[in-house]
Amino acid sequence: MSLLRWIVPLAIAFVLAAITGRFSVHHVNDSPSYLNYPFDSLRQAMLSIRPPVYPIFLRLAESSLGVAIVPLLQACMHAIACVCFGEELRRRGLSDRASLVAAFTVLVGCTATDHISTISTDAPAASLGVLTATLLMRTSRTGGLASSVGCGLAALLCIFARPAYLFLVPWVAIAGWMLNRCDRRRRLPAAADGRRGLWIATHVGGVILIWMSCRAFIVHDFSFLPFGHQNLSAVAAQLVSPDDMRRYAGDAAPATGELLRRVADDLERGDFRLPESAEASIPTLTLESQWGQINYGVIWPAAKAVGQRSADLDSETPDRVRVHRLIGDFNRTIIANAPLAYARWIVLAIRRSVWGSLANLAMHPLFLAMILVAIVWLLVRSASGSTITLPPFAAGWYGFAIIALTYCIGSVGLIILTSPPIGRFADAAAIFLPGLLASPFIGDTTKPSAPH
Repeated sequence: MSLLRWIVPLAIAFVLAAITGRFSVHHVNDSPSYLNYPFDSLRQAMLSIRPPVYPIFLRLAESSLGVAIVPLLQACMHAIACVCFGEELRRRGLSDRASLVAAFTVLVGCTATDHISTISTDAPAASLGVLTATLLMRTSRTGGLASSVGCGLAALLCIFARPAYLFLVPWVAIAGWMLNRCDRRRRLPAAADGRRGLWIATHVGGVILIWMSCRAFIVHDFSFLPFGHQNLSAVAAQLVSPDDMRRYAGDAAPATGELLRRVADDLERGDFRLPESAEASIPTLTLESQWGQINYGVIWPAAKAVGQRSADLDSETPDRVRVHRLIGDFNRTIIANAPLAYARWIVLAIRRSVWGSLANLAMHPLFLAMILVAIVWLLVRSASGSTITLPPFAAGWYGFAIIALTYCIGSVGLIILTSPPIGRFADAAAIFLPGLLASPFIGDTTKPSAPH
């Protein structure tokens, strides 16, 4: 690999971050839960709502050069992932220009632009997701054990940094099989068989099961984290009316029924727009705008209050686990009684994620400039009478298409099961799409020589 192909993307990443002020640390609501991770107690660590990878990263940064170095490290991590990604596309047969454009769009995409400076997992997890996809493509191309192990490790680090990437477990298996089939039918080098992705996914899933088993043994909670039900509860509570919740409370367990009634009362007292019944619905953007406030201002306080009153009946279960289970019962009760309302939410969330992601990409300054240039070029060529023909697609481009599209579908598919597809969630899912769309239109996508 040419040293220049490493130096230039790193320089671009650092220059853009510096001139836009993104080397200044930015704290968000999630930041304290990462910075104050309970390293001094294994039990408290297992009860934390955060997995350990990003807190360890922050602790190492703090103990060396201080937390101020975090944006620089995150920019460096993302740039390295993008260089590896572009190099893999090049080795799969895409031209230098097409590979460069695809890597550049990932380098300056929405997630990196918005979150490089933030003390949260949005940027580093996105970088690890890019690295996972890159190593999966390399595994299919070379069949190497090192690539397979690297892909599994990158996926594990990504998941244990941000659990929203749990979709990587089935995705590696499915996308790996599809990629292998795509390459073989186009007579590309595909040294690995179609089961290599399944092998990686099985080992990653095995490590996750070990983690969950440790949590079950230490804190009596067989789940990845004592969190997740809470996100869904703020969606479920907006799918039905308060009167519906009170009606469901009659057939629920005592604690769950009390939580349903309490949430119904709190929602009516608050300034929220709510559906009149389970057969009606509120606009998706309204649900999204109220989601955070209902999540942390209504559901969580109510569940804590109800959980504390039931502590005497279940003194062995930690408070956080008890509250987590109670919120889970709250969700199951609503969805079991209003399955069509939940199904309607899934459909609307899919629509929201599609147009929302496209709108975010179009509003990105660099992508907007590229779109405007493309429009001007199209008008000039059309007015001049020239015939516009697309260059031939490289055989390796189709594998890139499989990775980009299935990555987006898998990520958004997991998100909308429990949460609205807000920008910082959906943008990371669509991280490969600008490069996929742009690369065929910047010239010949095929290298003069055969892929190596």
